[in-house]
Amino acid sequence: MTNAAAPDRRTLSDKLMQGLGAALLARRSLRHQVVFALSAIVLSTALRFALNDALPPGFPFLTFFPAVMLTLVFSSLRSGLAVGVACGVIAWYFFIEPVRSLAITPGAIVALLLYALIIATDVVFITAAGRALEQRMAAEQRANALATSRSLMFSELQHRISNNLSTVAALLRLQSQLVADETARQALVASQTRIRSISLLQRRLHSPDLQTLDAAEYLREVLHDVVEVTGAGDVDLDFSADSLPLPHDTAVPLGLIASELVMNAIEHGAPEGRDTEITVRLTVDAASPDGRIPATLRIVDQGPGLPEGFDLETSDSLGLIVARQFATALNGQLTLAKGKDGGTVARLDFLIDPTSI
Repeated sequence: MTNAAAPDRRTLSDKLMQGLGAALLARRSLRHQVVFALSAIVLSTALRFALNDALPPGFPFLTFFPAVMLTLVFSSLRSGLAVGVACGVIAWYFFIEPVRSLAITPGAIVALLLYALIIATDVVFITAAGRALEQRMAAEQRANALATSRSLMFSELQHRISNNLSTVAALLRLQSQLVADETARQALVASQTRIRSISLLQRRLHSPDLQTLDAAEYLREVLHDVVEVTGAGDVDLDFSADSLPLPHDTAVPLGLIASELVMNAIEHGAPEGRDTEITVRLTVDAASPDGRIPATLRIVDQGPGLPEGFDLETSDSLGLIVARQFATALNGQLTLAKGKDGGTVARLDFLIDPTSI
């Protein structure tokens, strides 16, 4: 019961402080200041007369202190000072002995000096609070402007990087069209695909607040881009994936591994002269006891399968070397095996650490 009530009290206190802060920083019209000041003088005087018989002697300013403070907060400094002076004179004339007189007696001097001291203290503290709030608001505005500028600069930087990478990929594509040697052409196409994969990730990172991206959406775009870049129009990419949040430092190697394996499937597993299908599946299992999320990426082609004596660890294929190295960076395990119905099955098992998301 107490724990539930505490947040409510804090919320009420926060709202009250926000309201007082807004009142101190508000700019009022001259009409508002005059009306508020006259109302404060009239109401505080009427209340003091109403309480006069109930109060013991010695409280001439009792209702005037709140009037001055409220005017300072909800009107302005000058109207608060005007109310303070007017209420002081009214209290001196009506409620300080001898009443209905502005006689300067020792008692009147002491009472007026105490009144002036209290009013001056109120003015100093309320004015200082208003200045502090103004400085805080100005600091928050500067901080917001810097944050906006940072966000724009970050987005522009990512956009420029993405454009530059796309330009490099386009130059490689043009160069590959002019190369007669098939091996060299394939190398240029593979490099182009790798660069475009990184460019795609950069386009996804335009927001500095975006800390993760969804593996299914990301891989779908990357791999369709791979098929388009390689010019394999007769390849049908059958893609499905479970939703999996990826931190940025995992997305890059995973995207490049998937790109390399699909390029390898297109190069070696797509029979020439007829349409073929490459199947890509990303499956996510329940979290392990240590909280890490197991995931498996499988890429299956319909080609002739692996040659006899194939060993992934000793393969000199640049694409497979790149995929193997990035699999190590993911703390994953990459395997290639012959499918039951022919073709090649590439499998990557890896873990996502939720603490890095």
